[in-house]
Amino acid sequence: MVKEKILVEDIPITLYRKNIKNVYLRITPPEGEVKLSVPHIMSNNDIINFIKTNKDWILLKQKEILENNIKAPLKYRNGETHTIWGKEYTLQLIKNNVKRVLVDEEKSIIYLPVPKRSTIEKRKSILDEHYRQELKNAIPPVLEKCTGIVGRTPKSVSVRKMKNWGNCKQDGRITLNLNLAKKDPICLEYVMIHELCHLIEFNHGKKFKKLMDTYCPNWKEIKKRLNE
Repeated sequence: MVKEKILVEDIPITLYRKNIKNVYLRITPPEGEVKLSVPHIMSNNDIINFIKTNKDWILLKQKEILENNIKAPLKYRNGETHTIWGKEYTLQLIKNNVKRVLVDEEKSIIYLPVPKRSTIEKRKSILDEHYRQELKNAIPPVLEKCTGIVGRTPKSVSVRKMKNWGNCKQDGRITLNLNLAKKDPICLEYVMIHELCHLIEFNHGKKFKKLMDTYCPNWKEIKKRLNE
């Protein structure tokens, strides 16, 4: 593979010449970098014409990325920023002779123990397990506080990866998203109250919103913060 930097129509391009048959164009966050992979045999004129043809699409995608503050996918490598309970930490990889994630609150560093040549998926799974344990440890006191507020007690509370922040079954089982451990602790209280209110009113209608107004008066503000 040969990597080059070129400028076409005032657009900086990172060009990769590879042993491939097709052309691949990507616009990557967070800065809207244009990455173009082309076959070795593709001429400079063909490359320039390809960029000119796709210029409007490139500029549109760059605008979307910048205006929506879209972030690059996490790679779980040294120097990345990750959050625990709403606080930012710098990730530092260490040898996996240490069996658990270590957090230095004073230096704001997460030490992530990983095996040699670990994949992104493996590093992510190790950190996710830390988030899972953080959330499980936080649940009991928050549950006690929120059941006292709402006056309802769930059958069980579990933690898993999920699309929603929380879920409540009609039989009283509550499930919470492990990513809540990345958010401000007030967000966990909000989600817990939200799911407990479903033990009274199962839908999201007017009666449910009235319950939320009663038991968590600033729930709309917290919900906005949670989804940022």
